[in-house]
Amino acid sequence: MNRIVVITGASAGLGLSLAEKFLDSRDIVYGISRTRKNWLQAIKRLRKPRNFHLMQSDLRQEANAKRVISRIFRKTRRIDVLINSAGYANRPTRFEKESLAELRENISSNLVSTFLMCKAALPIFKKQNRGWMINVSSMAGKRAVPFLAAYSASKFGVMALTQSIMKENPQSQFKCITVCPGGMNTKMRAKLFGAQDAKRQQSPDFVANKIMEVIEGKIDVPSGGDIVIRHGTVTSINPPPPA
Repeated sequence: MNRIVVITGASAGLGLSLAEKFLDSRDIVYGISRTRKNWLQAIKRLRKPRNFHLMQSDLRQEANAKRVISRIFRKTRRIDVLINSAGYANRPTRFEKESLAELRENISSNLVSTFLMCKAALPIFKKQNRGWMINVSSMAGKRAVPFLAAYSASKFGVMALTQSIMKENPQSQFKCITVCPGGMNTKMRAKLFGAQDAKRQQSPDFVANKIMEVIEGKIDVPSGGDIVIRHGTVTSINPPPPA
């Protein structure tokens, strides 16, 4: 379809699954990751596609987010889909033992990076008056998870960010939504809860398929709203709360 797609966290987990789906649809994917440690595995899985462009950047820094969006836009003159799927979670710990450093890392990696990418891309979407901005939160952004207070707080923030963007742009034709997956079988899940727990979770490919169905109009999610995907099914679609 030759859409221009920007995905953060695109070298692993849900981001990599999404990259594969878009590439299968003949889209052009720009994937951003903080490090290159998963690049070889990602390229191998995707069979070295010409339309997959990996970029290394720390999107917790405003200058980097601006630079990434500007660089892509100069090449393509449009952005059809932006998906903020990069994520971080610290090891589970009781709230009273949670460090300020871990809180800052969760907020910076999950919320600040999403904020900065949306801020950098919003003028493009407003001028185009079309396209998709999709922010990946979590079930932890719908109801807090014990022993993951910092992570939960950051993911609640992603939901609020999406709602604010659309409440400020109610007449716009571009759409901004939040995706809230339940547990997924990813390296991050295995690191947090163990390999056996991770294997019991839904596949990131399934979640990626549902996101594709949203973008293709097969599943209707109102702008500013959210979709919850748990246990291998869509469990709810929620409109944004009234202003």
